[in-house]
Amino acid sequence: MMKSRNPLLLGMLVSILALSGNSYGQTVRVPSRRVESATPGAPPPAPAPAAAPSGQNCWFLPTRDSCMDSGGKDHKDDNINAFFGTAGKLSYFGQIKSIYNRASSSATVSADLATLNFSNGMQVTAGTNVQAGSSSTPNVSAGTIPTLSSTDAAQATQNMLYGGTIFASALYPLIAVGTSNVGKAGGFGMLLDLLGKEGVDIQNFKSGTNTNVTSPPSHTSAQIEGYLQYNSTNLAAGSKDYAGAIFIGGSYGYSYTSHGYARDYGFGNNVHNGIGQVSAGILISGVAKISVSRAFGPSQTYIDSTTNVQTTVNNFKAWSFGISYQSPSPAAK
Repeated sequence: MMKSRNPLLLGMLVSILALSGNSYGQTVRVPSRRVESATPGAPPPAPAPAAAPSGQNCWFLPTRDSCMDSGGKDHKDDNINAFFGTAGKLSYFGQIKSIYNRASSSATVSADLATLNFSNGMQVTAGTNVQAGSSSTPNVSAGTIPTLSSTDAAQATQNMLYGGTIFASALYPLIAVGTSNVGKAGGFGMLLDLLGKEGVDIQNFKSGTNTNVTSPPSHTSAQIEGYLQYNSTNLAAGSKDYAGAIFIGGSYGYSYTSHGYARDYGFGNNVHNGIGQVSAGILISGVAKISVSRAFGPSQTYIDSTTNVQTTVNNFKAWSFGISYQSPSPAAK
């Protein structure tokens, strides 16, 4: 047993850390750097979407060398790091954001704690999701409909959607269309990825409560995610980055939730589900990404702890508002 720290203080810390790191996606990763051509003897390029020969599309499965060897094979790793917007093969706090959900009346503060890039184009990430909001311990009796507050029920859907309090994920790019344009002013492109995620919920991870880490419930998912991006025609002042972009994207796939979690939070025996999310928004290079999203998933049935009335609701359909802060590229500092 251990005491958890105040999630609001954690949120402040996350915001401070975001000022010194790159921050990209909510459901999907949105690049924000233009491509710099690799030159022999030159330093590695600033984080950017990967370059490809002009007008060429990339198919990463199977991996095509032309997707990652632009500028010569000696720059393959540089291009992969640029594609993911990371400073190197191993990076920290690569994605930090806060997402407010209307149904749960709380914010999910998320951080990719560490990411590792591989030469085949895959990226592995370890991260965390902490909910900054009120919560009570659900009163659950085995074999009966659980008694929950409406916020507890809604927060349970957020844990399923984002993978739990602590998670590990593996992302493999499948298709990149318009890679020679997506990093340029006025450019348009599309990316499609395969994402697998495994996470656990650290129960009652709230301020002033004991945290039970004995056999925590787990979440597993395998999804396809992607987005379309259209960049502004002008560059940001004093920078080689485009000033901003608009985007729309989403994800959908298979999700497995442990039986105990499903029973305790009103999903019954419904542990195998299709879960997805759509999001759209605007990116301001070097400042922030602002987005709205709506998810899709199973309904819950529980007894409302306030009204003592049996309730069936789909909290996945509630709208969420997300903001991610970005730092200027190293070249612009």
